[in-house]
Amino acid sequence: MKISMIEFIGDELTNRSEALAIFGIIEIDQITFDQIERCVTILKIEVDRDKLFDELINVQSTFKEIISYRESLSDQIKKYIECEEFIHKSSTPAPDHQQNNSRVRPDQLWAYVLSKISPYCEELKKLLRFVYSIPCSNAFTEGVFNHMKHARTPSINSMSIEAIASELKIRMNGKMNCDEFFSYVQNERELIQCARGTQKYKFKKSS
Repeated sequence: MKISMIEFIGDELTNRSEALAIFGIIEIDQITFDQIERCVTILKIEVDRDKLFDELINVQSTFKEIISYRESLSDQIKKYIECEEFIHKSSTPAPDHQQNNSRVRPDQLWAYVLSKISPYCEELKKLLRFVYSIPCSNAFTEGVFNHMKHARTPSINSMSIEAIASELKIRMNGKMNCDEFFSYVQNERELIQCARGTQKYKFKKSS
């Protein structure tokens, strides 16, 4: 019995989703090394499995210690996140769903537990970086194209590809509001000169 390509891809995606589901729970001490190995195999990540095993044991031990504290897990993570935001100060307020103190996000939990361990779990972090970088939808990509429609229009079509790409990066990743950016560029003479110049246009480059 032949299996169609669509069925094969569907089964592969199902297996991947089932394997990665362990990173959507907060009971880290319930995760087995077999489940971790399955993720590594499916994602085809090169890791030292002996070190990975030791790191998982270390993480689970730390997790058990953390949940034994009198302070709730959500409050511990909240303090950790607030500390990180203070170090990497952002002018953009956190979305409402991130301000819910009673809910523990698995990605923040892993980050918090790993912050308690020294030396850091490099093999496990390879897997976590990969897992939590997988987008759950294509909404962000569609958002980029939506911004691109405003950056390049029939009346604004002489800008180089490099300039448009730079503008999109600022739009999607910039954390300053308009007033803060205006104040910032007042002391950036080189940036002002570049903005006033014509190097960003295609016709200037080709002349």
